[in-house]
Amino acid sequence: MTLSISKLGDRLGAAAEGVDMNALVPNDAERLRAALADNLVLCVRGQKLEPQAYFDAMGVFGKQLPQPSASANHPVVKDLLILSSEDRDVLGDGQRLVAGAAWHTDDSYRAVPCSLTTLYGVEVPATGGDTQFVNMYAAYDDLPDATKARIGALRVVHSYAPSRQLNKVAKRTAEDMATMPDVIHPLVRTHPVTGRKALYLNPNRMESVLGLERADSDALLDEMAAHATQPKYQYRHKWRQGDIVVWDNRCTMHKANADYPEGSRRYMLRVIVEGTVPV
Repeated sequence: MTLSISKLGDRLGAAAEGVDMNALVPNDAERLRAALADNLVLCVRGQKLEPQAYFDAMGVFGKQLPQPSASANHPVVKDLLILSSEDRDVLGDGQRLVAGAAWHTDDSYRAVPCSLTTLYGVEVPATGGDTQFVNMYAAYDDLPDATKARIGALRVVHSYAPSRQLNKVAKRTAEDMATMPDVIHPLVRTHPVTGRKALYLNPNRMESVLGLERADSDALLDEMAAHATQPKYQYRHKWRQGDIVVWDNRCTMHKANADYPEGSRRYMLRVIVEGTVPV
């Protein structure tokens, strides 16, 4: 097979075809990493991997991390997280849970968020269930200079379940919550590899901007989120079975859509990659 890479969206997104992640050669590995760096979101098409093989293959993008939620972990490969149409809030009200239904970036409620997320579409619905992404480099670049100066030094409190929460998240045990105190991250983040600045937002995890009155904080966070999620910054991924999608949480946001027909099954496996403290 010969690896080919093509653009998917205008502002972000690329597809890689002609590669088998079960037997990746070094040159192809380097090209995949470069495509991800250039396009922020990379879809590797047509993969057939067992759970352990998928977890191992994702090491090409960095050091894989343990998953933060033991209740949804794969029964055999414990460091894989299962995201499924059958997910329920087991410790809460038992109702259906759609992980990531609001715009977010993974793990921002942690002091050291993951850098990358990879998601493997083992089973995907025939229609619906798309994942949307936005380019946070572009969203920052397009801000007026006065706005950049106003927000450049601001820092934001992130929480697992803030008062501003937009969509339901899984209830966690008291022991888990004790390991997840509120954290503070910059509103404008500098990517540790590229050196580029990006808005660092997570509307579903942000509580408040330090130093601002609550009304001003809410207004600013809402303004930045509305700006960053404009259609011109988006790519909407329509899943095919066997897709592996990798994205960079340091310069993107994403959201899941649960608009697939009743009775359709969506079953995905997730790996997260080690990151650094946002600066």
